[in-house]
Amino acid sequence: MRALLSTFFKDVRGNVAMMFAMFLGPLVVSVGGALDYSRTFTIGAEIQSAMDAGTLAAASLSQGEDPESVVRSYITAALSEHNGVLERLNVQVSSDLAINSREVTADAVISVPTLMLGLIGYDALTLNRTSEANERVRNLEISLVLDVSGSMSGSKITALRDAAEEFVGVMMDPDLSGLTSLSVIPYNGGVRLPPIVTNALVPGTPDDSGCLELGTADPIEMNLGTDGYDWLDWQDRDQRGWRSSAFCPEENEASIFLEDTPSVLVGLIRDLDAGGNTGLDIATAWGARALDPSWRGRLGGDFTDRPAAYDDTSTMKVLVVMTDGAATAQIRRAQNWYGNWYSYEIYSAAQARANMAAACDAAEAQGVHIYTIAFQVSGSTNRNLMRDCASRLENYYAVESLDISSAFNSIAADLNNLRLAR
Repeated sequence: MRALLSTFFKDVRGNVAMMFAMFLGPLVVSVGGALDYSRTFTIGAEIQSAMDAGTLAAASLSQGEDPESVVRSYITAALSEHNGVLERLNVQVSSDLAINSREVTADAVISVPTLMLGLIGYDALTLNRTSEANERVRNLEISLVLDVSGSMSGSKITALRDAAEEFVGVMMDPDLSGLTSLSVIPYNGGVRLPPIVTNALVPGTPDDSGCLELGTADPIEMNLGTDGYDWLDWQDRDQRGWRSSAFCPEENEASIFLEDTPSVLVGLIRDLDAGGNTGLDIATAWGARALDPSWRGRLGGDFTDRPAAYDDTSTMKVLVVMTDGAATAQIRRAQNWYGNWYSYEIYSAAQARANMAAACDAAEAQGVHIYTIAFQVSGSTNRNLMRDCASRLENYYAVESLDISSAFNSIAADLNNLRLAR
């Protein structure tokens, strides 16, 4: 008997089975619990993804559905394969709508039933998820610089008028009234300025629109002083009022700055006619000045608080420069000798190109989005000037046919997309 007992106690062949039986319960709970946690967090990730997509869609200013219905539809679609989960989901959706923004917030609480953790008293795992999205239409300041030089005559000026009018119609959306200001700056050899600008730069003169002499000022300077300027002189006559020349557009082609009324802008565009030289650098500089906050209150228009500061995150600034030719030298006719007028060169075409490039660089350095349109422009020098002025290669449009509308439409679509902050 003693020997049998000794043999029995020394026999360990059943220990593994006994130990396995002892640990089987905790092992099953651990593995099953891991599966429960994995399933729960998978559901949580799907809910979060659906909420993010739903709030982004609900925040869109272009959709007219109730934001809560939009968010719930995304969540329902995401959880359709998980039986019993939707019944345990509690979603709260709130939205805040303003004239140019919509913010949507969604909070979700879900109790996911467990399979194995219930054996130890955990019948469900609770998750909390939050998502927030907003869409805001930024303010937009646009300078539209349009070539009306002599080479634009005929079908080209007609195509430009139609394209520019269509551009105004798209950008000046009535639903976004008060958010977009548009300056239209026609140019030939120079730029005709409205009386509110000329009165400040040439004080003590009648309320005439006109073109100013460059004087001693650098044409690319963004911050001109308020005095020391005079009317451009052409054949011994100030270029103001009804007088015009190759270096000063006609009286009805005075630039309009910071305008909010489409009919006013369209009225100017429909009056555009072709004639004169091509002062690309002067026109580009004035387009940039119309976006420069140092000119606030000096350009007229419908906005007393514009141009906005360069670092104003709620405002996007855009410069669109269009031409069909090359920047020309700046000359003046200054002397009459026995009936013959003699001219002198202020600076060359090469200097004009350098001035334009510098104006583009200065504007781009301030965060201005620059688009350029080369309308049947010939020669690599002229094309390169326009391409290099653009903020990026995609912003440069080389139009070979008369279909300049396609370029303006593409720019309008790009701007409407860029102005949406999400």
